[in-house]
Amino acid sequence: MEVWWISRVIAHHPYTILMTILIFSSTCLIVPLAIKKFPDFSDPQLGFEARGTMLAQRLIAWQNLLESNKPSGQLIDNPLEHYYHMQQNLIVRRKPKNKKKGRKKYQKQIINTKEEIDKVEIKDKWEELIELKNKNKSQDYVENENFFCNLPLPSYARVVIGRNSKDANLWSMEGILAQCYIDAELRSNTHFPSLCQTQIEHNNIGQKCCRSWSPANYVALLSNRSSCLGVTENDLSRVETLLKRCVYYYQNGHLTSNCEEDLNCQKHVPSECYTHNAAYHLLHYLLDIDFISNHKQDSQNKLNSTLKNVMLFLPIATSSATLDFYKGLSNSDLSYGKFYVKGMQLGLKSTLFDRLLVSDSVLLLVGFAFVTICIWAYTVSFLLTVTTIIAVIFSLGISYAFYTLILHIKFFPFMNLLAIVVVVGIGADDAFIYCKIWQKGKEQKISNNGLVKLVQETMKHAVPSMFVTSLTTAVAFFASVVSNVTAINCFSLFSGITVIANFFLMITWLPACVVVSERFKLGFLSPANFITRKIIRPLRLFGDKVTIGFNTILARIVINFRWCWLLSLGITAILCCIIVFHYPGLQLPDTADFQLFDSSHPFEKYDLVYSRKFWFEKQGTIDNGDTLPLRFVWGIKPVDNGNYLDPSLIGTPEWDESFDVSHPESQLWLEKFCRDLRAQPFYRNTLGPLLPNCFIESLHNWMQRRCEDPIDSRINYTPCCEKSKFPYNASTLERCAVEANAKLYSTPSYLWVRNGVSAGLKFLNEPSLKQLRVSNETNSIIIPTTKIKALVVEYDSIYNYSLSFSNMDQFFHQVETWMQSQLKNAPLGMRGGWFVSRLEFYELQRTLYEGTLWAMGVSLILALIVLVFVTFNPLISLYAIVTIGAAIIVTIAGLILLDWKLNVLESVAVSTAIGLTVDFSLHYVVSYKACASKEREDKVKTALAQMAGPTLMASLTSGAAGALMLPSCVLAYIQIGIFLLLVMSISWIYATFFLCPILAIIGPSSQFAQFQYPRLNLLWNYLRKTKSGNVPESSTDNSRARRKIKGRGMWSESTLSTSSTVCQFHCNEIESFTRPPPSPSLPPSPSSALLQ
Repeated sequence: MEVWWISRVIAHHPYTILMTILIFSSTCLIVPLAIKKFPDFSDPQLGFEARGTMLAQRLIAWQNLLESNKPSGQLIDNPLEHYYHMQQNLIVRRKPKNKKKGRKKYQKQIINTKEEIDKVEIKDKWEELIELKNKNKSQDYVENENFFCNLPLPSYARVVIGRNSKDANLWSMEGILAQCYIDAELRSNTHFPSLCQTQIEHNNIGQKCCRSWSPANYVALLSNRSSCLGVTENDLSRVETLLKRCVYYYQNGHLTSNCEEDLNCQKHVPSECYTHNAAYHLLHYLLDIDFISNHKQDSQNKLNSTLKNVMLFLPIATSSATLDFYKGLSNSDLSYGKFYVKGMQLGLKSTLFDRLLVSDSVLLLVGFAFVTICIWAYTVSFLLTVTTIIAVIFSLGISYAFYTLILHIKFFPFMNLLAIVVVVGIGADDAFIYCKIWQKGKEQKISNNGLVKLVQETMKHAVPSMFVTSLTTAVAFFASVVSNVTAINCFSLFSGITVIANFFLMITWLPACVVVSERFKLGFLSPANFITRKIIRPLRLFGDKVTIGFNTILARIVINFRWCWLLSLGITAILCCIIVFHYPGLQLPDTADFQLFDSSHPFEKYDLVYSRKFWFEKQGTIDNGDTLPLRFVWGIKPVDNGNYLDPSLIGTPEWDESFDVSHPESQLWLEKFCRDLRAQPFYRNTLGPLLPNCFIESLHNWMQRRCEDPIDSRINYTPCCEKSKFPYNASTLERCAVEANAKLYSTPSYLWVRNGVSAGLKFLNEPSLKQLRVSNETNSIIIPTTKIKALVVEYDSIYNYSLSFSNMDQFFHQVETWMQSQLKNAPLGMRGGWFVSRLEFYELQRTLYEGTLWAMGVSLILALIVLVFVTFNPLISLYAIVTIGAAIIVTIAGLILLDWKLNVLESVAVSTAIGLTVDFSLHYVVSYKACASKEREDKVKTALAQMAGPTLMASLTSGAAGALMLPSCVLAYIQIGIFLLLVMSISWIYATFFLCPILAIIGPSSQFAQFQYPRLNLLWNYLRKTKSGNVPESSTDNSRARRKIKGRGMWSESTLSTSSTVCQFHCNEIESFTRPPPSPSLPPSPSSALLQ
């Protein structure tokens, strides 16, 4: 009993333990919240990125290169920029007469430069709206002056109006009236006036909200109507004919958004098509893409005259300020007859998610309360129920303190909150196990050493069960660490730490609370004292009868139809393997936006469905044909030295010191590289000047100039002229590349800068570049020497950006294979190059898929190891792991058939399913092995009698907790609820109707394939005593020790349990103090496994 010394401490000093744990846990709960910022969930997609993979490191290195290329960074594109600036000032100082004039010219140049920079910068949405508003105020319409305040831009809030029947048409009088009515209802919202953009009324007395942009209002504008309510059938027909004529010019690109002000556009477009730019706005912003077809391509000149969806722009900006406006909407405001609002974009999706994540957590509390009621019903003690819940809270607090203060992880994704669901279930199960064994010990009236003996015996049986409970679940969570997605790694760590913390609390805090409760007899807090004789006792007697009948019927069904169950569930598992690994397979996400709400939510319906039905949204998405660039980088190592658990820490660039493009061999190789690149099938020939794309070619052409300036013969360009022959020596290339870059940057940047990224050479931004020296002899500024640090070669590919994994995978591997073949023949200074493109979402898809499969494999292997060490029987472990694998496959197949996409949350659910499915199988195999009968069928009957009821209750409890989360609007809560329902039901079915028939048919009998590690312990103890010179004990003591451990091939095979709420054979050894062992073919006790 030396090992269980802690039981004596708990029995004699429970208050000390409780106060110590209370102070420690409270400190862990309060300190992180006091000194650290509360977790911010405003950006729920933060952390949904791959880190640490080969391609992910390249993407991070590319980001670091872009950061280094900023004005305050380590790199500079034009080192002579400051040189020319100083040279100009030197010339100005030489001409004092023109000093004032020069200053004005210089100031004018600075102003022009600032204006050019301002044009490139992205403006704030409201500033853009105000600018466009003022611009339109200066335009005078011949008719309908200021009918609209502005242009319908994506910066405005908008709703999609659709139909609820196929015979309805929005391009009809009824549809026009529906648009007018819904617009009026939206504008009647009490929060609308405070948000809307306003215009001055005609009488200049006050201001009013601007008119909404809708097809109905544009028809009124083109028909000279003051309101959409005045539109007639003739107006609709006339505008429809106009759109039919103008759609050709819109689709070929001649009709633009500002054609009414663009003379070049007006040369190619009829005047009626650019009147008020109405035709463009209707086709581009307000009408769905299926309404008008191109009559030039349609030989029969047919027109799809049915308008299914329209867009209505409101004169309020998309921002989180529209939250109150959204809350003020009701369903009656969003419908009119056969038409209703199908989707909306108000710019508050993340804000609303942040609010609902907190408000819908009430559903988690409901599930929490449900589990609490179950604990109260089983423990029959209010004190133990409260202390169990407090232990769960403390485990979360300790885990959060360890997560933030010890591991120093600053990033806390919202998915970490899902650990609450897991730890509540595990904490409740541990409480059930401990209290059940404690109660059985009390019934046996263990009197030796009194309370100490009772605590000792209870912990000896309960602690191993709690340990295995925590071990299997924590292993499943920690197995997900193999994933390279930041959010998944953080979730795995936090959940695993939470489970471990809960285990330590359950073996210290809970026993001490039980001792305190026993000492003071706080039974008056329990409702059992009031209703025991009238309700509880009759219910238990009835429960005993129900349990006996349930166990008997279930055993007959499983044993008699074992071949039927085995074949049917086996075939089902094989079919599900086809679904998972062949068709349709694990579906990768097909949108870069992470879905936050249920698919029926108007925000999600807009993003998932209707954003692709309007041209302005479709052309604005990255999946609409943006060309994928071919970027080849040298000079920086593709290394991510940042913190993989914090998406904001991407590290610093690591320079490749072996990079040397100035070597003659490197120049020749680079020229050949660019020439071969343009000959590849994935290269797209791009029109226009490609000045910096491959700098060596541009430099070669620039160096063909004459050495003497054709205008001023005193100017000599040597060595940067035709006298230098290619390949150039290193010093010549370094000097001339700087001058060539300076000339390049003196040309308009819009000719060659693409998407804010410029290819070419990147020079080290040294402080010496700004500390230029003036030559005393010539009184001129000496050109500084610079160092080439990086090189970017960039061209366009024939591939367009796509969210399709297969398309992007083909693009990446085709280019990567060619690049690696080129690097094999590269000189030493150019072998460190690498390829990168816009592959962030592709890498996330690939990492999710591969990481999920790896996590499943690692989890199954670890679970097999746990099973082997628990049972010490490889056959039983093999049967159990096959059952677990089958349950996992069927669960994943069910999720696939429910149209789940393998996103971050789904990947976590799949990888943690192993921890939830292993429990039931572990119950059965341990019970099967513990049975002393030699017949397989008797062993299976015993296992079913002992474990079918508890596992069923555990499944129903967790499943009910998941079902309580289904009413939520947050997709994460809905999916975790569905997942719990599926995994609990499927794992119980397979453990009961698949594993048990396998054991009944080919299960090991007696001691076949059974290893006994206690014998190894005896041998070790004997050798240790012999080595130390001690005299061995008598054979009587040895035989007593052997009898004591006989039949145990696990920690405590009579009590091992991982998730059951009640386990009949927890008390087998305690009952053996007063009762003989039961028949090997019957359950050890006929008492209820469901209600007791």
